[in-house]
Amino acid sequence: MWEQIGREAIELRRQLHSRPELSEQEHGTMELLAQKLEALGIPCTRGVADTGLVGLIEGAFDGPTVGLRADIDALPIQEENEDLACRSQVPGVMHACGHDVHTAVLWGTAAVLAGMREKLHGRVKLFFQPAEESIGGAERMIREGVLENPHVDYVLGLHADPTLPAGQIGVKYGKMYAASDMINLKIYGRSCHGAHPSDGVDAILIAAQILTAVQSVVSRNVSPTDSAVCSFGTIRGGNVRNQIADYVEMSGIIRTLDPDTRLFARERVRTICEQTAAMMGGRAEFTVQPSYSPLINDDDMVDLVRQTAAGILGEENVIPENVPSLGVEDFAYFAAARPGCFFHLGCGDTEHPESRVLHSCHFRADERCIPLGIQLQVSNVLRVLETYAK
Repeated sequence: MWEQIGREAIELRRQLHSRPELSEQEHGTMELLAQKLEALGIPCTRGVADTGLVGLIEGAFDGPTVGLRADIDALPIQEENEDLACRSQVPGVMHACGHDVHTAVLWGTAAVLAGMREKLHGRVKLFFQPAEESIGGAERMIREGVLENPHVDYVLGLHADPTLPAGQIGVKYGKMYAASDMINLKIYGRSCHGAHPSDGVDAILIAAQILTAVQSVVSRNVSPTDSAVCSFGTIRGGNVRNQIADYVEMSGIIRTLDPDTRLFARERVRTICEQTAAMMGGRAEFTVQPSYSPLINDDDMVDLVRQTAAGILGEENVIPENVPSLGVEDFAYFAAARPGCFFHLGCGDTEHPESRVLHSCHFRADERCIPLGIQLQVSNVLRVLETYAK
């Protein structure tokens, strides 16, 4: 059974890889997965958060409910792996972040567990989540009630990691990924001829001062034992070379790991922007668009996953991750709502070193990670149900 399901999961991954769909457009992916779940006798609900899917495996005995999540969307990247038989057939769209691997592992896990219903003490909910790469589909699914009816007690998720070879996993206690806040800044000055700058208020000069000053938030206002990043990625202003600009727009992002630091950094950057502009005779409008929350693992759940993986892969292949990432991951919403563990599944293709970077046009996964991922997640679920049986 295990070998057959592993082969089918690999074939599913290849099918998904060749026909990727962008965030909020995963209609074909959702329908394919729904049909495959229904073929296993797993009832499912289509259209959750528009293009997501939720399945439910009911065990024969009462017990806790475990939620398993996989994200299903692809990225707007043109694949350059010309020698790959299952390379993307959709121009400009590619599974460059391993979501096809995540989905195949979750389907394979469901296939194994569906065959064990008569022995299960509890339930397993399957979250095939859309829009991880854009609007945060996890939060939308939770708002639509996926953690209830039945009530989910624990959550598990994984991410393909090309920096680790197949056969290894990475585990992180506590803070694993950062929170993200998108920031927008409008700077208003007063235009005049470039030959007479004293007649105006230079919005570009104000922007330059702000760009320098906001770096003091990270270097001087955030503890060296904490982490934060503040980066402006766009700046637009001015019309002609000999005119003092009266308007500049800037946009950027703040990344933090600690909830208190997150709130502090937002307000400190706001204060610097507004007061710097005022000091120089201009005006600044600063807005924040909160994005993903920090992903914080539950230590007991990490212990459980680590012990399970050590029994399957060997202790030496369970790699502790001591430093959190300032990247973001919207499994954070599941982990904030329920005790959970998110871990990294090694998928590095050692024969193609250039492929071992996420969000790259050359990304490819060693498919041997898929049967291993299935075995790990099945074992994780069984251990959770056994450990926390009511």
